[in-house]
Amino acid sequence: MTLVFALAWLLVVPPAGGGGGTPRPKPTGAEAEIFSLHEKFAEVWDRHDVGALAAMWTEDGDYTEPDGRTVFGRAEVERLYGVEHATVFKESKLNLVVERVRFIADGVAISDGSYELFGVRDPRGKPIGLRSGYFTTVLVRKGDQWKVAAVRLMLPQVLIWRETR
Repeated sequence: MTLVFALAWLLVVPPAGGGGGTPRPKPTGAEAEIFSLHEKFAEVWDRHDVGALAAMWTEDGDYTEPDGRTVFGRAEVERLYGVEHATVFKESKLNLVVERVRFIADGVAISDGSYELFGVRDPRGKPIGLRSGYFTTVLVRKGDQWKVAAVRLMLPQVLIWRETR
């Protein structure tokens, strides 16, 4: 099984290149609601409440794991979480760091950040250690709530053609 996004508390960090340690202003309005949604996701993850996790998705939302596996629709997201939280993520804890939120249209936003997943075990029950990576979440406003329309998880990978100095 591969890693799924989410974590134990929400930590706000300045964006990359954010001015030498200048703290990021506290989010307000819709941006604060999106930060809060990620925080709630991590809390629900840590309780392993698969139904509540899936309820955060739109009906037609999708989810892509770091290996490229994608499930489509809230029911499939719930099914996948059910399998994973009954096995490899059964004792896991999640930490999410939202680094930026960008509004691309009225009621549509993209959030980027990183995750750490603790307490994951392989299918035989052996601990596999800390799992960490990056996420991008597409969110849409449905009535008075933000819902997840899509999540993409990425694992750090050194690109061999990058210049090193």
